[in-house]
Amino acid sequence: MPHFQQNTAYQPVYPSENVQGAPYHQQNTTFQPVYHAQPVHGPPHQFNAKPAEYFVEETERYAKPQQTWFQAHFGGLKRTLRFFLAVAITVLIVNISWLIWAKTHYGGIESGYGIIHRGDCDAAKKTNTWLHLLINILSTLLLTGSNAFMSTYCCPSRKEIDKAHARRKWVHVGMLSLRNLGKIAWRKSFVVLLLGLSSLPFHLLYNSLVFVSLSSNNYYWTIATPDFATSAPYNLTGPLGRCGDSPCWVISDLPDGSTDSVVFLPYEMDKVDQLYDYYDQIQKNASSWEKLSNYDCIQAYSNVFLPGRRNVVLVSSQRNDTDSVLKYDISQLTGGAFDNNWWICSTAGQDGGNKICQPDSFLSKADDWTVWDYPIDYCLSEQIKDVCEVEFSMTIMIVVIVFNVIKVLAMTWVLFRYDAESILTSVGDSVSSFLAIPDHTTRGMCLAGRHNINQIWRQPGTGIPYNSRRQHWARAVSKGKWTLFIILMLISFGLIAIFGGWGFTHTKSRGDSLSFSSLWQLGFGAAHQDAIVLYDDVYSTIGVALLANIPQIFLAAVWLLYMGIMTSMFLAADWAVFGTKAQTLMVSSPRGEQRGTWLLGAPLIYGIPLLVLQIILHWLVSQSIFVISLSVYNPDGSLNQTNPKYLNCGYSPVAIIFTIITSLVLMLGAMVLAFKRFPQGAPPVVATCSAAISAACHLPDGMQRHDLPYAPLRWGQCGQPQYGVGQCALLPDYSFKNGYAQTPTVGWTYA
Repeated sequence: MPHFQQNTAYQPVYPSENVQGAPYHQQNTTFQPVYHAQPVHGPPHQFNAKPAEYFVEETERYAKPQQTWFQAHFGGLKRTLRFFLAVAITVLIVNISWLIWAKTHYGGIESGYGIIHRGDCDAAKKTNTWLHLLINILSTLLLTGSNAFMSTYCCPSRKEIDKAHARRKWVHVGMLSLRNLGKIAWRKSFVVLLLGLSSLPFHLLYNSLVFVSLSSNNYYWTIATPDFATSAPYNLTGPLGRCGDSPCWVISDLPDGSTDSVVFLPYEMDKVDQLYDYYDQIQKNASSWEKLSNYDCIQAYSNVFLPGRRNVVLVSSQRNDTDSVLKYDISQLTGGAFDNNWWICSTAGQDGGNKICQPDSFLSKADDWTVWDYPIDYCLSEQIKDVCEVEFSMTIMIVVIVFNVIKVLAMTWVLFRYDAESILTSVGDSVSSFLAIPDHTTRGMCLAGRHNINQIWRQPGTGIPYNSRRQHWARAVSKGKWTLFIILMLISFGLIAIFGGWGFTHTKSRGDSLSFSSLWQLGFGAAHQDAIVLYDDVYSTIGVALLANIPQIFLAAVWLLYMGIMTSMFLAADWAVFGTKAQTLMVSSPRGEQRGTWLLGAPLIYGIPLLVLQIILHWLVSQSIFVISLSVYNPDGSLNQTNPKYLNCGYSPVAIIFTIITSLVLMLGAMVLAFKRFPQGAPPVVATCSAAISAACHLPDGMQRHDLPYAPLRWGQCGQPQYGVGQCALLPDYSFKNGYAQTPTVGWTYA
């Protein structure tokens, strides 16, 4: 046949003594050639081939080596699992320590809240920032470790792989995959699901565990003549009126927060005395208060959450010889009203209201500022030292500690059961197993990859021409997973766009500019009345925390998928190296020259930046929408009893912008790696597909197997082609040096 070379497809022949129902790989199966006439491209192979028996002596050089002390204790997967179990225990100790600290330093838990720090507000904010950074670092490490344990325990044993392969089903090795749960032991699936469910409270609540409780001060604003501060007479009660049969006065709420503004005479004269006593102190001290220009005064009192200041005297150029107080009232933060700065925008006959009053809009005309039509020259502002607290929610703490304990117990179970389950947790583990005991269900499929394995499995032994075309890293991931990732990223950007658009529109409607400098002034993760999610009273800490952390659970799902994609691509890239140069296997428990598995699911040069990026992204999301806690104080400095604590969710437009930028960097990184190409001559892309890995591990008859997992290996053509069909496999490097193996020839058929 001058123009055609016989092409062989191998078909199994079953002896009559086969036991019905026995696993496929245990059946006494032989393969007979079936010839097909096909054109062969190129001349027959001519190279210095030696029989496989020649290399029996060579393999003895790679006797099973002993593990070094470092390999036994710090190498491979157990090193990773021990490290992440230590992280989980550390997080548990930190959480319990907060409880002990609160009890010993601040007298325990009050109203469901514990105090970690009380003092100067700047110090409290710094403490809160560092604690949140610590929380995001610990939680990211904890959840990364939990994912590592889940990835380990959802991997199959060789027995489970054989059972799946017998039904022409394959499983993932070396990564977290939900498709494995139905193909592994139920106890393993249960622990994997338990680890996954125990992560939910950390996503939904942990970032809201610790928060700074800022001070917001109720205060009196007073429009006064210039001589008010020099002991000029004033009147706070106005004309005497009648309430039914009794004379009465209408006054402002009292300095202690009392709301009885109608005073019946003479029985409630003590309330009037209380108000006058307080105003006497204002008049006495006003001259020593900070003098603010109109611009600075408007800016200082525009935020309804007023820290660091209290009462303010607005000095007007208008004169009154008999009464130096032209008008006054109390400004109080009451639930979701957010209109306690209405007086800044007030004119005679109306007060502006929450939706109309935009204090910042008065800054451009501050010199002509009027309040109730009284022209204002300057302000006298009372500065105070705020006391802020760094608090934690006892309810959230209990939930977190309970699930932290569950996670530690589940991780400990996996670590102690790891050897007993005989799990193949890496591609190298699977290769070692398939080299030692071949899986006959994948014989004659040496060019099978993860994308064509199901097709080739239907016709094992059918030869496939070798194509050396370089493929992209993206081929290591299924189209379905890429589609899901893109959909989730689009949904994420859609949600950010919807929420961010609503936030920016709301911010603009309240009179704020959308320039970056103006948005920055709203604060980065700071409370501001123009950036509130719910304009209503909120009482449930858990409810506020859940609302603030909904994006975290979505981010966790996207990140799991993202790391699955990255792990698949890096494992495929490592596998591709076998086609160009020799290297040892990367296994979970290395010996000799074997390599240990990656600590973070990718080489450290990529794994560490990805881990840092994950921490930053979680932190940015926590600063984009966050819990607001304010302790509200009366003008006399006492804690307001009507609304002592204010809870709500705030958002930060600037943090949202940085979240979008970081997410784009995340997506761009995946896209850049997806378009990288494997080297010329790389084997088929198997990624984490157990069947495709098995197909590459069928050695020629007579070649020793038991020591090969410890030797440097290369992928290539082994021996002389038979009937025009060659065979490729992972082979020891010395077989290439001695002429028994070579790189496959483009266009030749292999099976």
